[in-house]
Order: sequence, then C-alpha cells, then structure tokens
Amino acid sequence: MKRFLILCITISLLSTTAYGWGRREHAAVAKIAENHLTPKAKEMLHKYMHRRSLVYYSCYADDYQPLYIDLGWQPSNYRRMAMFPHTYCVDENCKPPHYIRKGDEYVKNCLYYIDTWAKELKENHKKMNDSVRLTHLALIVHAVGDMHCPVHIRYPNDTSLGVYKVMYGKKKMDFHRLWDAGLVGGVHPWSYTDLARVIDIATETEVAEWCKGDVYDWGEDAARAAIPLRNYQPNEVIDPAKFKRDHLETGELLLRKAGYRLAKVLNGIFE
Repeated sequence: MKRFLILCITISLLSTTAYGWGRREHAAVAKIAENHLTPKAKEMLHKYMHRRSLVYYSCYADDYQPLYIDLGWQPSNYRRMAMFPHTYCVDENCKPPHYIRKGDEYVKNCLYYIDTWAKELKENHKKMNDSVRLTHLALIVHAVGDMHCPVHIRYPNDTSLGVYKVMYGKKKMDFHRLWDAGLVGGVHPWSYTDLARVIDIATETEVAEWCKGDVYDWGEDAARAAIPLRNYQPNEVIDPAKFKRDHLETGELLLRKAGYRLAKVLNGIFE
C-alpha cells in the first residue's frame, strides 16, 4: 500500500488523453456492478479496496498516471503513458484479437489486459503485493467501462476514436467529446447513484445472456452495437436533439451491460 500511496502523491492529470464516458458514467457502471456482486466478492473487495466503494476507484485510471508504472511505463515518456490501454481493435467482423499485436504494446487491446489482470488476481490475489493488487482491481473497474464506450473501438475503416471536429448544433467540438461530456449524463441531470438506479433494469435472464462468454465476446458485442454511433464524418453537422433520440438508448444499454459484466469479472475472481 505504501508504494501505491507514494505513486498517488506524484499525480499528474492526463490532459491530452482521449478519455471515454464522463465521470458520472464510469461511477454508474461501478455502482451497478456493486449491486450485482456475490457476498464473497463484496467481502474480498471491501478488504482489498480498503473499505472503499468500487465507485471511489472508477476514474483512477484517468486521473493517476503513476498507476501505469506498474504496467511498465517510463515516467519520462509522457506520450506513451498517455496511451494507456483504454481501447481495442476489431476486424471487419467486429472480432477483437486475443493477444497484443506487434507494435500495439499497451495501446490497442484493453480486453487483453482485463483478461490478464483478472486471471492474475484469481490465481494470486492472496499473495499479491497490496499496491499491485489494488492497482489491478482499479484498472479493471475502469477498463470494463471504457471497452463499452463507442469511441474506444478501432474499426478497420475507422481508427480515429472519434478524435475529429464536428458541428454539434452551433458548437464545434471533437466527436469524442460527445462521450467525454456524457451523452447519457448530459441528457439526464442526475447523480451517478440516480443514473445507476434508473438504468439497472435488466431481468435476470437478460443479465445472464449478456454475461455469456468472455471479455472478447463482450468486446465483439459492444463493437457491433457501437457501429451506428460512429457513422459521423469529420465536419459533419449534427442535430443534438436527433442525435440524442437516435443514440441515447444504445448509450444506456452499453453502460448497463458494462456494469453487469464488471460484476461478472469481479465475481469470477473471487468465486
């Protein structure tokens, strides 16, 4: 824990990183996951996360560069550090790779890291250094949310992550910022607890269906769902009211699935 605290003291905000979802959305994903944890997972997370909620750590990966040192980052290489694995690639069939492709180290497959961190925790959580264990958990909490964000998916014909200008009503902005600002949170003037409560509405059958398979299957599912949300070109004029009517429901669905799938990952670690 001492190392983790020292790293956090040396915080530096990631001012140039392309984030996904707003803080409220990440917090809502963590809250939904908490609602669906097993008693054992709740007990172990309460212990390992120092009696703090998952919500407390839901944005640490965006806020604290030092967390990445445990992944092998060099503090002097800021540009590389700013490319923390928040994203993943898919092929023309929306299928993600199950490995890190040459040249993509740390960058383009957060699914691989979620899978790797979860397996390491499942096998060794009792023996792990306190700070490494907490770091792995905090990064999983954040990355499962990120993998469901439409502008965190690199398609073969569009690897931009939405980092291009559009006219959103009368305002010129990065398309990616529509998600940073929070499409869902921007429409609903709620706290994260309210947002979690009103979108945590799936049946047990739906939750079971959405949580089938593994993180790579979930990545494929999210990529297919996000295609219509990415069909906007640079300099396109977007009508905010129509954009919200067309895509709000899908945005809510992706957040909902992220919460249930995060619970699935965490429950699996401690089963």
